[in-house]
Amino acid sequence: MTKLTEGTLEQLRPLEKRLHAAVRAGKLEEAIEITGQIQTLFTDRNHHRLLKSKLWVFESALDANRLSYAESGFRGVRQLSNRGTRIHLEATALLGVCSLRQGHKPEAKRLFRDVIENINDISSDRTRRQFQKRLIERIEEECIFSELIGTGEARLDVDEMHEQAILLIRRNSDNEILKLIGNSVPSNGIKLLHEVRDYSVNLLPAPDRKLLPAPEAAEKPLTIGKRTASIVKRIAYKSLCDEDSELYKLWSKQVPEIFSKGYFTGALATTLASWQIGLPILCSGIAAIAMKSGAELFCEDAQPKGLMIDRKDSDDG
Repeated sequence: MTKLTEGTLEQLRPLEKRLHAAVRAGKLEEAIEITGQIQTLFTDRNHHRLLKSKLWVFESALDANRLSYAESGFRGVRQLSNRGTRIHLEATALLGVCSLRQGHKPEAKRLFRDVIENINDISSDRTRRQFQKRLIERIEEECIFSELIGTGEARLDVDEMHEQAILLIRRNSDNEILKLIGNSVPSNGIKLLHEVRDYSVNLLPAPDRKLLPAPEAAEKPLTIGKRTASIVKRIAYKSLCDEDSELYKLWSKQVPEIFSKGYFTGALATTLASWQIGLPILCSGIAAIAMKSGAELFCEDAQPKGLMIDRKDSDDG
């Protein structure tokens, strides 16, 4: 691999920092532009720093529902990276996620199996377990989400959903709301969880498998509700947490108007409609949790977490 000069690194580091900030903020077009600038610094198209930057932007495209763009990007990174490298595993896992969202379930299961069978390519126990934890959580979320896509084409009634959100705030705790969301998930989502677990996840080495929640716990309504809420927050992050939007400005200042009108349900309904998801409880439930949480706390939790492990990451897995 070509060693980068200090001059190149001095140009690269601030661009990578800007790229990560754009991805975290859900600003896909800005992230694409920055990645283009990063690419001009490399003569070696296989360099892991360049491929990593590309994965960041393609994962951001995945969350923005730019699935064809994301798919071609993940396939390209897989072709350019060597098997046995972490970047290849990450690209394979993300291609599996993309395949699930496209409804290509057999391919997704094969890709996840490929990742699990080669997960010991990550030599560091700590890093491998971090990656496993993120991967399994993401697979669970995406299995549920893939069965939500296309569940409704009728336009959600924003005012009705807002009224329902207010009732949920008055009558239900967060966990009760999450259970309601979990119980609304189509049974096919739970079935797909079984299938993916049996086909790929159970191939993890026994010591690592013991670190995962038991299948029964993973399928309880509260757990399913948490996974569902997590993935919906992820795809709705840009709609709810854009600091330049009127919604966020009013929300962060706790202006009463934000809670008396359908700002939250309107933003969520638009996001869900882009995925053809027509479950009212998702819209009203997430809106209720958002209104109860406050802008900073909700958006910190909702901010999309990358599947890739960064050197600076410190979560245990």
